[in-house]
Amino acid sequence: MIRVEIYLLTNNFVIPFQNIRENHFLDFIELNKLFATKSLAEHGLGFLINVYSVIDLDNPNNDKLLKKIVFDTGGTNLTYLHNLDIRGYPLYDVDYIVLSHWHYDHTGGLIKILERMNKKVPIICHESAKFERLFKRVRNLKNKDLVGKKRTDLLPLLSSLKIVNQEPINIDQIKKLGGKIHFTKENYEILNIKGVKIIVSGEIPRNHIEEDFNNFFSLQEGTVKVDKILDDKCLILEFEENIVLLNGCCHSGLMNTLDYVRSYSDKPISHIIGGFHMASASDKRIKITIEYLDSLEIFNNTLYLFPIHCSGEKFIKMVNAISKSRIKAFNPSVGTTFYFKRII
Repeated sequence: MIRVEIYLLTNNFVIPFQNIRENHFLDFIELNKLFATKSLAEHGLGFLINVYSVIDLDNPNNDKLLKKIVFDTGGTNLTYLHNLDIRGYPLYDVDYIVLSHWHYDHTGGLIKILERMNKKVPIICHESAKFERLFKRVRNLKNKDLVGKKRTDLLPLLSSLKIVNQEPINIDQIKKLGGKIHFTKENYEILNIKGVKIIVSGEIPRNHIEEDFNNFFSLQEGTVKVDKILDDKCLILEFEENIVLLNGCCHSGLMNTLDYVRSYSDKPISHIIGGFHMASASDKRIKITIEYLDSLEIFNNTLYLFPIHCSGEKFIKMVNAISKSRIKAFNPSVGTTFYFKRII
């Protein structure tokens, strides 16, 4: 038997007495109330994934750890490490660090994690992490005020905090700390054993016009350009019969992302966990997305959604109101653990 455990270590809120498992009879989810009361939240996202070979069903301590993966590292307030520490989870045996994209709320804990590990570890990301990124912080700033400008032109906007920046990935610092960066635009296979595969997605094509955007920016070749966040990645957990999908922020759009997953495998999707980037979406876009989800082949006739971080409460409410119970959406607390078991 293979057991996959997914720990939600960074998310936007903590609810120590959240009873999703009990209230909705979900046997694949659990929240340790004691750990949750000690946990911290921030605007960010981070998971720890353990894959075990089950040796003795009655004694989990004998299970063999096959792979340990950090998927995103939380924000700059380092809640990922705090919430890791109160659970006593180690980092010395991490096999991979996967960055869904180079935004501060997903990469904030990276350097501190590497400082602790004291080993060489692959870091899977995309070349767009080399860009300095820019974020508007005032409503009246127009795209034309930024696009085509050089960095020196932006200094008044930076000093007045009308825009804020994020430095590009520091390759030299990461190398000194033992990180081995793999920049890739293609699928990257992390695990392939009987019963489960784990794949990091490559670049996700943008085909659904409803999911297009032009409100992110980066410095490319010395000038500001609209940033389509091509480094947006998801993690595909492929089991014998179904797929569990983990998102970072889903900047590519949920429909585009699912198109990509379906081009990779025709297995039905059972769970989608992570950021959906729907917090500012219109009712029209949400309805189109729900209609798309309802058109999917769904494993065991129920699709479980866990839209967190950047997803928005409105999206969750509309899913549960419109989907007629075929699709169920929940917003889990920091400290929630997901369990998926497969007999091999």
